[in-house]
Amino acid sequence: MLVNHPLTEPRADFFDSRPLPPTVRDCALDFDVPTMVDVVVERCSTAVFTSHRSDEAFLERLRASVTQNAYALRDVLAGRVELEDVRLDQVLSFATVQVHLRIPQKSMQRSYRVSFLTQWELWTAHLRRHIERADLGRDEAADALGHLTRVILTYQDHVASRVAETYTRDYEALSRSRAHVRQNLVRDILRGEEARLTTSDLAILAYQTDAHHVAVLLPAMTEGAATQLADGLRVAAKAYQTLSYPLALTSNVVWLCRLEPWHAAGLAALCRVLTEIGVTASVSDPQTGMDGFRAALRQAQEVERVRAAWGLPHAPPVIRYADAGLEVLLLQNEALARNFVAAELGALAGNTTEAVRLRETLDASFRFGSHVAAAEYLQLHEHTVRNRLQKAEQLLGHSLQERRTELQVAIRLVRLLSEDS
Repeated sequence: MLVNHPLTEPRADFFDSRPLPPTVRDCALDFDVPTMVDVVVERCSTAVFTSHRSDEAFLERLRASVTQNAYALRDVLAGRVELEDVRLDQVLSFATVQVHLRIPQKSMQRSYRVSFLTQWELWTAHLRRHIERADLGRDEAADALGHLTRVILTYQDHVASRVAETYTRDYEALSRSRAHVRQNLVRDILRGEEARLTTSDLAILAYQTDAHHVAVLLPAMTEGAATQLADGLRVAAKAYQTLSYPLALTSNVVWLCRLEPWHAAGLAALCRVLTEIGVTASVSDPQTGMDGFRAALRQAQEVERVRAAWGLPHAPPVIRYADAGLEVLLLQNEALARNFVAAELGALAGNTTEAVRLRETLDASFRFGSHVAAAEYLQLHEHTVRNRLQKAEQLLGHSLQERRTELQVAIRLVRLLSEDS
């Protein structure tokens, strides 16, 4: 029988973490937790963490937190564990991650509201099915549904309180650090709010914003590793200063500035070091001043989009904007790019083994200027190269020299346009 409590009556036991009533407790054990985790992660990443949806490391930490919460709630409902004994290490760790990524506390709180609303919906539906199968009476069913709701709200209050404490503590500690202040200053510059920077702000920044900049985006490197690498890059490129800034958990950018304009030798040395140590990096062209500081990052990010289109197994580890500028330009409109490739390459645009082989041979012939040099590069006999070029010419329906520039551009572009995108 349900017990009615007046809403105006003060209650010390408002929150209730007792397990479900014995008549329905067993249904908690066959609840589909993995599916619920998938739904919660998808809803949170779509509704709250939209700017981090492509950050695989962030999504892994989000999933770990949701998974721990979901199984812990299941165990509380099933009477396997007391609320005070629930482990929350992954949950609290994710709160710290959000602090370091400067995710506002209101966004974190919203993610928990989305998460627990979703869990309540799925648990309620599961319990309803059990009630129907067991043919429970109306009062018993209502009591079970009400108790389920109270336990979920109690669990949410317990977790949200612990998470808020962790977030506040870590945020206050980080706010007192010089590194965090520098990150906030960089963020203001990237937002175009540099007009309000004071002389003391610029001193804390310790980077010459009106100098000549090159940005190096490191998409698979942690903040600590990027900061360590920055000093080596500064020495190699004979730069004046460096500045590191985290874009995601495992994606960071390093700016290097020179008081004098950058020369080819400095850029070459920079790329050589990046290649020798085996890191993945996108390097901007030199840019000048505060606007150039922002533009350098945009260029490096555009190069990263080219890398993603190219595919990690095929793209060079270190790519300069100067070497990918054509791809950046042509990928501004993918539909036009596809039309251009289809019009210029025809049958050679396909993903068949023959089409790929003919494109490679055609590309080598254009780059090296002779059958002999192309054959040596491709490790083929000269006659094989000649036969392939003749075949390509037949499929194109015109001389290879007739639209040489267009063919070269189309061959560079086709590798970025996967058939399933």
